[in-house]
Parts: sequence; structure tokens; C-alpha cells
Amino acid sequence: MLSAVTITIVIVAALGVLGIAAFYIRLRTLGSRVGSFECALQMPTGWASGIAHYGADSLHWYRLISLSPRPERSWVRAELQIVERSARDPQAPLTASRIIEVTCTLPGEQFTLAMRAGPYSGLASWLESQPPRELSR
Repeated sequence: MLSAVTITIVIVAALGVLGIAAFYIRLRTLGSRVGSFECALQMPTGWASGIAHYGADSLHWYRLISLSPRPERSWVRAELQIVERSARDPQAPLTASRIIEVTCTLPGEQFTLAMRAGPYSGLASWLESQPPRELSR
């Protein structure tokens, strides 16, 4: 007969394995989507690692260490603008692995993203290629 302590340990271990499996599956799913790239977001407490994903009309950012299937932040494409970009280490060689810090704005909000040079080019192209907006009269 199994004791209550043994049963508790088995249940806790099983829940731990399920949590790790859910985390792994979430990361694999987010990372394998077309239009996904590694991207850090500067928070008030420091940088948070994540995965960004281009949607048709918005950019979604998912925190890396999370089990949530929903994006933590989303920004509307038509309102998003890049106002500044700079290399994190200007002395680093010009390669695809160079980290670029990008300051973006929306009406009433400003934030900074950090990504490799290749994904930055993709982000800039994605923003520039959006359909034209109708002007209100």
C-alpha cells in the first residue's frame, strides 16, 4: 500500500512534468510560426525576453518564460512607428547577429525592442509594406 506522502510526491512530479511539457510545446509552437522572431522588450524593471510575431494587422509579443497562449502585448500595425534605432554595441561587426535596439511609438506610448539585425529588417519592411490608410475628411 502506498503512503500519502508517496502519492503526493508522484502527483507533484507528474504536474511538474506536465508543466515542463506545456512550456516546451508553447515555445516550439511560437518559434515555428511564420513571422516569428526573438525579441526583447524593455520593461520598467529591465529587459524581458520574448518572441514577437507579425499578424496581418498587429505585432504580438509573447513573454518567453510563461505558459500563457495569449500575447502579453500587441501593437496595431497602422499606429506603430519606428522613431529610432541603434546598435547595442556599435563596435560589433556588421553581421546578422548584431543586436539592434528599436524605439517605437504609438499614440500615447513609447517602448523599446531589442532584436537581431535580420528581424529588424523584417520589422521595418513589414511596417513599410502596410496597405495605405484612408484619410478621414
